[in-house]
Amino acid sequence: DLRRAHLDGLVKVSGVITRRSGVFPQLKLAFYDCIKCKAIMGPFRVEDTTSHSSGPDGNRDVSDLHSPTICYECDSEGPFKLNSARSRYRNYQRVNLQERPGSVPPGRVPRTKEVVFLDDLVDIARPGEEVEVTGIFCHSYDYYLTQRSGFPVFQTYVSANHVRKKEDASSAHNLSEADRKLILELAADPNIGKRIIASIAPSIYGHEHVKMSLAMALFGAVPKNVDDKHRIRGDVNVLILGDPGTAKSQMLKYAEATAPRAVYSAGKGASAV
Repeated sequence: DLRRAHLDGLVKVSGVITRRSGVFPQLKLAFYDCIKCKAIMGPFRVEDTTSHSSGPDGNRDVSDLHSPTICYECDSEGPFKLNSARSRYRNYQRVNLQERPGSVPPGRVPRTKEVVFLDDLVDIARPGEEVEVTGIFCHSYDYYLTQRSGFPVFQTYVSANHVRKKEDASSAHNLSEADRKLILELAADPNIGKRIIASIAPSIYGHEHVKMSLAMALFGAVPKNVDDKHRIRGDVNVLILGDPGTAKSQMLKYAEATAPRAVYSAGKGASAV
């Protein structure tokens, strides 16, 4: 629910990362060479380049927007060329943050907001992970959208300052020595398969085959590479069919609560019906 009142303010949003771009160098401190006298000028601090328009001026090199107007040595008005070797850069990455499908009311598709990661925040989260982002709600002028609408329109994004991932108490680095010992003891139990099936949605009686398929989907399989020519994925897909009221959704919600990176999506959030 970000509105105009939140522009240029500190906000906190949460959701699931759906897409993540690569890591690119963003110009931070620029040095310029005078073509006439070969003098080096700088450094010039480059402000946030994501706020510039992508319209006709967007075809112009962003580095030219911060170039000096006169040379300090020969007093000429250029031309100037960016010294890419001496300039300083920072890591830059864009991600798409989407609302959790389970929290979307009926009749509306999940909304997405673009988030910018800089410096040490790049690659801090992967697609599919639920995160909580704290940052500045920024805006930038969009030339093409303005031409279509007939009045000035701005795009919005969140410049991240802090990212907190959803707590995963079952991850491997959070396991103690007692937890590892207990897991190894359970793995040696010949009836561990039946015990896992019985522990899935224990309040629902029966449906052993459905619970077995959900257990296989939770654990996954081992990927295989046949003669280094044909790769078989280890993902397990499950299709559950049944009459209404047979606890299909309840068992799926139990599996979603068990897996740390699972996202439960119903028809109201996936197809906006």
